Amino acid sequence: MEEISETAKAYYANLSEKQKRLATDLFRSIDTNGDGEISFEEYQQYLKQKGFKTIASPDFFRKLDQNGNGSLDFDEFVTVHYIYSSERVFVCDECRAYLDGVYFTCVQCFDGPGNTYDLCCGCYRDKNINHHKDALFLDNYTLLQAKRHQNKKGQGKNRGSLEAAIAGMETTSNLINLCSQM
Repeated sequence: MEEISETAKAYYANLSEKQKRLATDLFRSIDTNGDGEISFEEYQQYLKQKGFKTIASPDFFRKLDQNGNGSLDFDEFVTVHYIYSSERVFVCDECRAYLDGVYFTCVQCFDGPGNTYDLCCGCYRDKNINHHKDALFLDNYTLLQAKRHQNKKGQGKNRGSLEAAIAGMETTSNLINLCSQM
């Protein structure tokens, strides 16, 4: 969660004063008792109301509560705000763990019209995969590089799939081959 927290703080630092004020106002609206901190009950009530059941769990709240005092101060809330605003709510499709760092995505599903199929490192490593037989998985950073390569080659939506771009990547072809053989 530390990486996401640092990302959230970096985004927050670069917000306009108006956007920062809106974030502060949101914090205050969730802090219904006005004590300057968001309790688990306040947090859970707000997120369930907004439809974010996955991140409304006590386990997830404990991950956000970096100082371990049982509530979220504004700095800890910034992470929640980032996750909520960016819709960065990815969970492993096998074990349902929140994906807060590197994770693996099925390339075919990423490039297709439906939902993605994502796995935590543990499920991918342990081959805990109940997905289609010929699935090719890449970690989120390699997938991003493949997408970037696809765009550089001028392969938009009408000129080829992400899978085709991956096949043509010279710098990561060995990694792709290694991943597909595992």
